[in-house]
Amino acid sequence: MRCSALQDNMCLILVISIIIFPALFSCATTQQKAASYKSRGITYGQKGEPDQAISDCNKAIEINPRSAHAYTGRGEAYNDKGDYDQAISDFNKALEIEPKFALAYYDRGRSYYFKKEYDKSWEDIKRAQDLGYKIPAEFLEDLRKASGRQD
Repeated sequence: MRCSALQDNMCLILVISIIIFPALFSCATTQQKAASYKSRGITYGQKGEPDQAISDCNKAIEINPRSAHAYTGRGEAYNDKGDYDQAISDFNKALEIEPKFALAYYDRGRSYYFKKEYDKSWEDIKRAQDLGYKIPAEFLEDLRKASGRQD
């Protein structure tokens, strides 16, 4: 009887292992795929290939819709294409997910700058600075000149 109980327990452990471990592995693999798409998308953006960046960031978002970095990467690509409203929408989503994401504030501030909405740009730039983001001096100078402010 003891052997049978031990065998039953071993069978139960085996069944649980067969069901749970692949699910855990699959979850990790899915997150890795999302991170890979996001990273590749950001790299495409840095190489001046915004359409490729958007495509990969879309895949990352499809896999992990809670990735603030993927939304920010896609927003940066939309900025590069001159689609500032879509970029702002992505930065808003990134900030909804991660409210203290300084890069998203900086990037949204750049979008507002490109749209000549300088008060909104200053507001986001100040938030990014308050969160510890170092704003490039050239951008600050351009914003000061365009807005007529010295903040």
